[in-house]
Amino acid sequence: MNVSKWLISATAALTLAACGGSNSGSGGSTGVVEGDVVLGDASAPVTIIEYASITCSHCATFSQEVMPTIEERVEAGDVKFIFRGFPTQPVEIAMAGHAIAHCAGEDRFYDVLHDLFENQTNIFQAARTGTVGDALQATAARHGLDEAEFRACTRNQDLYEQMSNVIRDAQAQGVRATPTIFINGEIAGPEAQTTEGINELIDAALAD
Repeated sequence: MNVSKWLISATAALTLAACGGSNSGSGGSTGVVEGDVVLGDASAPVTIIEYASITCSHCATFSQEVMPTIEERVEAGDVKFIFRGFPTQPVEIAMAGHAIAHCAGEDRFYDVLHDLFENQTNIFQAARTGTVGDALQATAARHGLDEAEFRACTRNQDLYEQMSNVIRDAQAQGVRATPTIFINGEIAGPEAQTTEGINELIDAALAD
């Protein structure tokens, strides 16, 4: 796919995450920032923020295995969840995927992310064959974006600037790997990436 020179320059200066690596740092904000799409009741007592990339295999595993549990706790009113994009290689694909999720609208934001993670292997295969633009456009079409809207979305410099700001803020909070999970402002350990672990961490946060 064609990627604007602006996107390349905007991401070149950023220290990007390693998929599945380790983190340093101890805290972060629990507040909503520009671009956040909140899943659940804004007044829920536990805030979970995930920094992740649609090109990270560990993030795809988290989406498939742990997110259903988080969604159950969201439905129960215990949790509000926020996904923030933190791109891993290939950066152009990751940022384009995140852009599509935003452009589809808040009601479809998490549906797009689920679609991208579920089809991650196909997207990687398309990248190898030079057809990743078509694959991403097909994803956009499944969620209501026509070809013109898709092209405008993946060239939206304001949106990429917004995402770049999120990346810089994440780095300042100690994010070095994806997925990174914050629970009520604190970076969670690897136990947050299991169903049992995330439930225990949510219960502990509720008890506090």
